[in-house]
Amino acid sequence: MARQKKVVIFFMVIILGLLLVVPGGLFIKEQFFHATQNVAEIYYMGASGKMKAFEIEIQSGDKEDMINAVLDNLRSGIKTDGIKPTIPEGLEVNSVQITDQEVTIDFSSAYFDMERVDEVICRSSIVWSLTSLEFLEAVVFTVEGVPLQSKDDEAYGAMNRQNVLIDPIVSATTTEYAILKLYFSNSDASDLIVEDRVVEVNANQPKERTILEQLIAGPKEEGHFATIPPETKIMDVTTTSDGVCYVNLSQEFVTKHNGGSAGELLTIYSIVNSLAEMENVGKVQFLIEGEKVEAFKGHVDFSTPFVPVKSLKTVNATQ
Repeated sequence: MARQKKVVIFFMVIILGLLLVVPGGLFIKEQFFHATQNVAEIYYMGASGKMKAFEIEIQSGDKEDMINAVLDNLRSGIKTDGIKPTIPEGLEVNSVQITDQEVTIDFSSAYFDMERVDEVICRSSIVWSLTSLEFLEAVVFTVEGVPLQSKDDEAYGAMNRQNVLIDPIVSATTTEYAILKLYFSNSDASDLIVEDRVVEVNANQPKERTILEQLIAGPKEEGHFATIPPETKIMDVTTTSDGVCYVNLSQEFVTKHNGGSAGELLTIYSIVNSLAEMENVGKVQFLIEGEKVEAFKGHVDFSTPFVPVKSLKTVNATQ
């Protein structure tokens, strides 16, 4: 009987050894390893300029450690061609505070060193990656203890997958970010000044309409001034194959305008130059309530298309 026990023990040792060496043994060991991990969706920037999600195994355990693991992955990236990290080197996490299903992440002041586009990408990737963890639904950003604010000086508050959209692959509303060059009046109303703005662009809406909406909303930078009456409504905007963009505006565009040749030129060319930043737009034809009009407030010929100009100093108002 003792000899039989020794034989059984001997074979058990051999079998256990095989489980740790042969592929089948490694598979079993890997399965056991997986059982102690969580899988997070990490959103990196792809070569196409759109976010790509990768499933990364995050060691289970303390929630704060799991959050930091996700952030570390966003900072280090993965070894795949064209995939870029979204958290820049030098941006430190000061603290992580979890309340119910919301996490507040406090960043170092290096957060403000990011370019606007990079900041949008960074913020979006963090929100989407962290909310892939089953215990989180929202993320709040602070910088050196102060809530992160938009250019309108409003705190972003709790961000989630409903109010932070990244691209058509991820968002059902097919919304992505675009950089627009918008032309507004300078401080002394003598010429136009450019304002670069990152906006959410709905793929189901013409970019020309988005540009007009942003112009009507007005500038966000100090020293820039609006050129279009805020009461103006966009009736329609379409661009033909020959590069003419037809801008159909409501009557308020004319009736609510203060007039004057300089003011009229600022208004017209703020629209023309902004739209002409698009590759497919070469000229702009204005319509009021669907009809061509001869003059805009009596100083500028409105009956023919306008082309963009480098400076209003080269333009003269016509009778």
